[in-house]
Amino acid sequence: MFKIKGKEFDVQYAYLDAYVNTSLKQLVFGLQIGAKDINDLIGRSKLFFNSEILLGVNANELNIWEDIAGKTIEWQEYSEDEGKPRALFYVFEHTEVTNTKVEFKAKKEKLIVKISATIDIYGNNGFDENLPLEIETEVDFFGVLCGRSTFEECQENLTPYINLDSLKYVKNNNGVSLMVPVDTDLERNILFLGDY
Repeated sequence: MFKIKGKEFDVQYAYLDAYVNTSLKQLVFGLQIGAKDINDLIGRSKLFFNSEILLGVNANELNIWEDIAGKTIEWQEYSEDEGKPRALFYVFEHTEVTNTKVEFKAKKEKLIVKISATIDIYGNNGFDENLPLEIETEVDFFGVLCGRSTFEECQENLTPYINLDSLKYVKNNNGVSLMVPVDTDLERNILFLGDY
């Protein structure tokens, strides 16, 4: 489900990714959700919810990535203390996502994200400002971005935060590496890794 102002849009993808923030000493999760306006309600077909810094977890807080089930993240407006908005919404331009509640829950061996928020679009047909956003959808995990790290470096950085038994190391021809779920179809991660 992906609704703006009570109108349905088609979820195209929803995924989590993560990276180790060495200065904060946290594993930071981001959330990306894309939807399509198949009924031409807004005047542009693609819509994006993007949060690069949704949730930071400390060492020994998780065992596997699915353990974020049960976590809830809430914020009202952008806080200058955080350095940048927690999430942005994009249709015609990037706008801040406010009055937000993001909940993760487990459901039949799947991770579900439920979001309620307020967004601005500045689009057609009354899709302008202070619009209620509701999303509830299954989420995939693309993996943990490791930059140009070797397997050993990636393993050393991640070990305090997450059990590596459920992850495998992959690297593209350009040297960009990622720890992905063992059961991942690597084609799903092509967005990060590029061509092999």
